[in-house]
Amino acid sequence: MVDAVDSMHRIEIKILLAFKEIGKLTTEDILIRKTNLDQSKVHRAIEWLREKKILSIREDLKQKIKLTKEGVICLKKGMPEKRFLKAIKSKPLNFSEIKKKANLSNDEFNASIGFLKSEGYIDIENKKIKITKKGLERLSVKWKQDKLLPLLKEWQYIDEIPIHLKEPIPFLIKRNLVEEENVSIRKVSLTDKGEEILPKIKENDYIEVLKPKDILSDVWKKKKFRKYNISAPSGKIHMGKKQPYMKFVDELRNKLASLGFEEMKSSSAELSFFNNDLLFMPQDHPARDIHDIYFIKNKKGNLKKYKNLIEKTRKIHENGWETGSKGWRYPFDEKKSKNVILRSHTTATSIRKLLYKDLKIPGKYFTIDRVYRPDVIDWKHLTEFDQLDGIILGDDMSFRELLGILKMFALEVGNVEKFKFTPGYFPFTEPSVELHVYVKGKGWVEIGGAGIFRPEVTLPLGIDVPVIAWGLGILRLFMTKYNIKDMRKIFSDDLKWLREFRW
Repeated sequence: MVDAVDSMHRIEIKILLAFKEIGKLTTEDILIRKTNLDQSKVHRAIEWLREKKILSIREDLKQKIKLTKEGVICLKKGMPEKRFLKAIKSKPLNFSEIKKKANLSNDEFNASIGFLKSEGYIDIENKKIKITKKGLERLSVKWKQDKLLPLLKEWQYIDEIPIHLKEPIPFLIKRNLVEEENVSIRKVSLTDKGEEILPKIKENDYIEVLKPKDILSDVWKKKKFRKYNISAPSGKIHMGKKQPYMKFVDELRNKLASLGFEEMKSSSAELSFFNNDLLFMPQDHPARDIHDIYFIKNKKGNLKKYKNLIEKTRKIHENGWETGSKGWRYPFDEKKSKNVILRSHTTATSIRKLLYKDLKIPGKYFTIDRVYRPDVIDWKHLTEFDQLDGIILGDDMSFRELLGILKMFALEVGNVEKFKFTPGYFPFTEPSVELHVYVKGKGWVEIGGAGIFRPEVTLPLGIDVPVIAWGLGILRLFMTKYNIKDMRKIFSDDLKWLREFRW
């Protein structure tokens, strides 16, 4: 028991000394006033003493009220209803005369007349208002609000307000003259161990930190040293670390780089020409609708340096050009190609890469970047998310190799137990496939689509070898790997979840 006292921190001792004056039960607010310590120190000392089973804590909900802005005005000028009655005490007045004489705003007047009429304090005759006998009686007695309002300049606990003054509180709340708030009150009390140890507590003048001046002055010889319990458990230290999803993305980048892929980049703001037209997506396709793409207002792009490519694209859309296709058979509109949008898929980045002079054939490329689509947010949809887009081009590329790549993503990246391929349709690939994985507790979820770029996409770009391509939702792969049931959780500000996340 002596060791427990000798090892106490100064603020713990101050808290316990306060209990000698206050008694067995008190609140944290009272301890703050009594010890003259700031709230953080009192809170910390109470938690230390609770861990030592010297104090116990109970939290109770209590109601507090104080004046609103309107209530402060009433405190200065008086209740509007009372001023209203005083104005017509001697004779009936019309509306404007009452407002002027009682100095009432429109809101105060409207609130007052409704209340006074319902209570029978006034009558309205010939567009004038007169006070009734009941109104005169009401005016002759003291109003409890006059005594209550001065008490509410600052927050007050309702249960500490005298009973005879509480009656008007519901009315004042309804009139928005006072506001209420539920607060949690921490009640602190001594445990049996605390009561046993309390008589041994006294103001100790011991040394906690030995300073050079104490050694030089020999002060340390005359004072006790505070004892420390070196076997006490230490607090958890949360080391800085990467956000789990960002770490996952970085690891995926490194994995693809180790497999010989080169990373490609492009801007989030993209031309409709690269996002749609070059991907053989007809200009009346539903995926170009305002509900599926974010358009940048009053912004048009410059396509002068792509004049030849635009002409080839026009012919492909209208009649198939030299691809053997019949095209979409509609008049191509170059104005729509100039629309600036937030890219709806990173396939636009792959298309740009196929135009670059440094393109390698055979070659392997990938990008992980943000895409934007208007959508209804739920457990598997966000309005912006990261997409992994990849292409491999070479003479030996086929649909079989593509399925092998998708299988690798499902098993090695998503760590899924079950996956499946289903037929898909995209204007820019043929054949096309979708990758679906099974999320425990949710069911089958689409991860993304893939296929072999059609000649309508590759020939205008000067590519004469097969190009396999895929676009996958990285967030969903992360969900499957770590069994996360709601995509929104990945961007949580829940520190507990972030700290305790296990790789």
